[in-house]
Amino acid sequence: MRATLQLNPVRALLIMVVWVALTIGIGYAVGDGEKHPLAYAASNQIGWPWLAAAAFAGVVAWLAGADAMGLRRPSPASSIKLVWLPLAYAVIMLTVDALLGLPSPGVIAILALNMLFVGLSEELMFRSIVFRGLLARFRLWPAILLTSFLFGIVHSLNVFTTGQLDQAVLQSAAAGMQGLAYLAIRIRTRSVWPMVIVHALWDFSLILSATAHPAEAGADTGWTWTPLLIALPVFLYGLFLLRHVDNNDEGWRDDFPSTKAMP
Repeated sequence: MRATLQLNPVRALLIMVVWVALTIGIGYAVGDGEKHPLAYAASNQIGWPWLAAAAFAGVVAWLAGADAMGLRRPSPASSIKLVWLPLAYAVIMLTVDALLGLPSPGVIAILALNMLFVGLSEELMFRSIVFRGLLARFRLWPAILLTSFLFGIVHSLNVFTTGQLDQAVLQSAAAGMQGLAYLAIRIRTRSVWPMVIVHALWDFSLILSATAHPAEAGADTGWTWTPLLIALPVFLYGLFLLRHVDNNDEGWRDDFPSTKAMP
């Protein structure tokens, strides 16, 4: 599809602001006015804010050009194997969830659907729209770091939903670290779809146990570095995938298959 919307940093950031407003604004409109843990919000009803944000990001990405936004198959197809580390995390967490006990099938279905909305919404907004908008002005590494930083900062806004500032700060830092790896996979596969699925699985597996055991999840355990320790190997893996970026800066900007093999 030929792009009908030209992205630049200002437009991308304005689009992100609208996306945030949709998520938070609709959340307040359909909520009960109380602050709840994320597991409660994700497993009790369809997340209309997440659905609205995903639909908005999808329309913008399509208007900006399907290929440029990564709305295509991984290329080369074998590059899909690069998701192995975050996928392994999700599988391990799902296994632990199953051993500890699962909630009802209905709750699982609602949670899975909501996390699919979240994975689609966040990947399109940050790894497609924001990233490509920043690339219109910045070289690749600044665009990667700024995109990852913004992805982390946005997660701190969860404090308005949960009321838990310490958890929001930790989630923000961990999300920024993971976001760099997600973007590395997006670049290396030239597609947004692998990380849409893996991102959704990661969030689903992470929240599932808190949904099944809300008493334990709601206990005040104080400040913990666990989110950062979990995110660190994924962050280092992202740096590894981007290790040759300075040697081929222009080539990494192109979402179409190049004549040279990716490093």
